Amino acid sequence: MDIIAQQLKEIIITGLRIKDRTPEDLSDDEPLLGGDLEIDSIDILQLILEIERRFGIKLVDGEFDESAWQSIRTLAVAVEAKVAAKQ
Repeated sequence: MDIIAQQLKEIIITGLRIKDRTPEDLSDDEPLLGGDLEIDSIDILQLILEIERRFGIKLVDGEFDESAWQSIRTLAVAVEAKVAAKQ
């Protein structure tokens, strides 16, 4: 999961064009919804597309699972599960 979490941090920093932080500045418990990153619904859509492209998975099947987006750690767990199910 550490590798996936690191890749997610890179996706977040580059995808959201965050200039004042680096992937190393983000903790695994960094809140994604309602946190300092100020991620909104458009940002979520952009991140979903980038995550799906990077990992070759379908991250959202039907309804959006807000619990997976509580932190980088919870998102990494969700991505890891999707990658494992694909294999």
